Amino acid sequence: MKKLLTYFSIVVILLFTFSVFGWVIKEVTLGRSPFGDRVNYYLDTYVSFLDLFEESVEEVKTLPRTFVPTPQDFERVNKLEEPLYALISYTSKKKERTVEIRDLASDSVFHQWKIANPFEAHDRIMDPLLLPNKSLCFSYNGKTGLTKLDSAGNVLWKQDQIAHHHSLNVDSAGHIWACSYTREKDSSFIIFKGRYELDSREIFFIDNTISRLHAETGEVLFHKSITEILKENGLSNLLLKSDKGDDPIHLNDVQPALKTTPYYQEGDLFLSFRNLSAILHYRPETNKVLQVLEGMFYSQHDVDFLNDSVIYFFNNNAHTLWVDRSFSYLVSPERLEAGNFHSNVITYDLKNQRYSYLYKEAFGENQIYTYTEGMSEMLNDSLLFVEEQNSGILWVLKNQEVVYKNALPSQHAGHHHLPNWTRILHNYKP
Repeated sequence: MKKLLTYFSIVVILLFTFSVFGWVIKEVTLGRSPFGDRVNYYLDTYVSFLDLFEESVEEVKTLPRTFVPTPQDFERVNKLEEPLYALISYTSKKKERTVEIRDLASDSVFHQWKIANPFEAHDRIMDPLLLPNKSLCFSYNGKTGLTKLDSAGNVLWKQDQIAHHHSLNVDSAGHIWACSYTREKDSSFIIFKGRYELDSREIFFIDNTISRLHAETGEVLFHKSITEILKENGLSNLLLKSDKGDDPIHLNDVQPALKTTPYYQEGDLFLSFRNLSAILHYRPETNKVLQVLEGMFYSQHDVDFLNDSVIYFFNNNAHTLWVDRSFSYLVSPERLEAGNFHSNVITYDLKNQRYSYLYKEAFGENQIYTYTEGMSEMLNDSLLFVEEQNSGILWVLKNQEVVYKNALPSQHAGHHHLPNWTRILHNYKP
């Protein structure tokens, strides 16, 4: 009997409590609450929890592609013994992008630029360029011309004759080479300007250009169509190599030579074309293609110089077009295994005309792979930085060992930032 009375009393107290709580909420909702604004705020937040949770779930579902889900079992590694300064860009808000100088070793930020985003939520500032006096050159990839800011974010110049896409690099004179598109009369950049005939059919495709800009004024010093370069050098047949008939070129890097060696001259360019799986050694001074590099690489990016006779680049090792398995295919129960492929970094010796791999075992062991984009940078004789772009993972490899593995944490739980071509700053001093 005593237990029954106890249970009954608890039920009465709970009912009374819920009744009072319901009355308080009703009064707050109707604006007749005797409590102050602060109490009202906390009560409203409390009863709105489910709405907030639902909004949060919906937000995660609709996050732009500039955020990447972080695997629950993701293990970070940081064995870096010295600072590793990098210029990174990411989505800080829907209508804002942040570019910053960060030490990846300590995760410390040394400088930031906040830049408004007037475009879509997924549009990116890609491969921004740090110039002297902490000035910054950037664009919204494929959307705008180039803009130069000072260290405080004030505009020094804008160049809207061309639209920048993919990479930016500085030459020996301190001027800027850019992958670009030409602005047309209707103000569009990416249009189907190229044309050829195949079996009496007209094929229209996107032309790419390369541009050299004066770093102090933004003046265009050189501007040339890739289609014209190929045609004038008897290489138009390369356009037929690509599976992407409407975008066969897809220029992604223009790397200037900073000095003269027996194998290239100062001012020469190494041009990387993803959809052609080819790299061209081009001399703007004479409009001559000196060499076409093809072979054991596919959909490559990011050409760099290893020494006076060797270049290296990130080999995506991927199809130009992603191959989806069709369930209409008749698949044999007996398979002929062809291997397990991943991305890698390849060197090419201009002297001996020979390809080789860098850190191939580490790429295979860690299954480092990105279908599009991707970067690599030799930090010294033994350290290789890699941006596995699609997954958003940054790596540093040393003698086949992982000494750094991380992703840039974002403001959205369970997600990290998509990297936008992390630029290693070799000579930066805070």
